[in-house]
Order: sequence, then structure tokens, then C-alpha cells
Amino acid sequence: MNCQSCGAPLNPNDEVCEYCGTMTHYGITMLQERKSLEQEESHRHALENLPKFKHVPMPFVIAMYILTLGCYSPYWYATRIMPLKSLIPDKKFPVWVVIVFVLAWGLVILLQSNEDENTSELVQMANNAAVWGAILASVYLAFSVRKILQEHAAKFMQADIVVESIAPSGVKLVLFGAVYLQSCVNKMIRMKILAPKI
Repeated sequence: MNCQSCGAPLNPNDEVCEYCGTMTHYGITMLQERKSLEQEESHRHALENLPKFKHVPMPFVIAMYILTLGCYSPYWYATRIMPLKSLIPDKKFPVWVVIVFVLAWGLVILLQSNEDENTSELVQMANNAAVWGAILASVYLAFSVRKILQEHAAKFMQADIVVESIAPSGVKLVLFGAVYLQSCVNKMIRMKILAPKI
């Protein structure tokens, strides 16, 4: 074995030529192995420290959404505040929007349950305001959570792949909100960029 650069004789385990400093074939192989081991260790460490999110089977989510007449949606956002905040420790999560959503939804249910033909115009106006408040809060939260999930996924994959694979449909986001986002969370758990909460 001779150095490719200067032609000096090499020992089998030399990683660098001692005469000219050129890396040998053995040295290149060892460097690649070390890089590979470092990447595996880094990936293993990242997996161990992944934020935990609740995995919920989609048939259960859909059934709960239908059975609760949509009340599952504010419940979903309210119970996911802490996991979502763990994904963005350096940013503030809009907790106040979750509170508005829950209160508006509760007001809608309360006013609908007391509605009859003698309902005053003021109560109807309050009901309409609560409905629009719940809709706007729901849409705002859906897009906020999508952004959080995409920013987290961008730590593990390229940005263009993230946009195409993590909650890519804005229409589904508006129409199905929490149900669609839970399907994305389940997908991220399968992709091993989130850990399932036990």
C-alpha cells in the first residue's frame, strides 16, 4: 500500500499518510463509519427526547366528533395545550384563543338548548355572535396548530416535504379542524417525529 498522493509506503491501519498528510482509503472509510455512528447516536437521542403526543385511533375521533355534535373539537384543543407548547418552547401558544373557542362553543350549546319561539332578538344576536366566535377561533387554532406541527416536522425533514405531508389541505383544516389535526399527529407518530403519550 502506497499513498495515492506522494507514493510513500503505508501501514494497513494508517488513516493519514505520515509524510504528506493525505487521507488514505482506510482513513476515508473510518471517517464515514464515525459519521454514520454519530448520526445514528444523534437520531437515537432525538427519538428518546421527542415530545409526547396522544395517539388516538381515527374511528374513535370521528365517532366522538359526531356523538358530541362537534364538542370534541374544543375539548381536543383544550387538552393539547401542553403538548403543543412543548413543541414551541420559545414561542407563545395562543391559549386565549382556546379559551374563547371553549366559551363560545359552550354559549352556543347553552343558547340552543334554551331556544324556543319566544326567544328574544338579543338572545338570537348573542347566539349568532357565539357561533361566529367559535368558527373564527376554530379556524385560527387549526392554522396555528398546523404551523406548530410543520415547524416541528421541519427539524426532521426538508421544508418542501413538510408542506406536502403535514396537514397540506387548508380546506380539510377549515372543515374538520381537530379531527384532521389528530390524523396528522397520528401520522407524525408513525413517522417517529413525535412520541406516543402512554
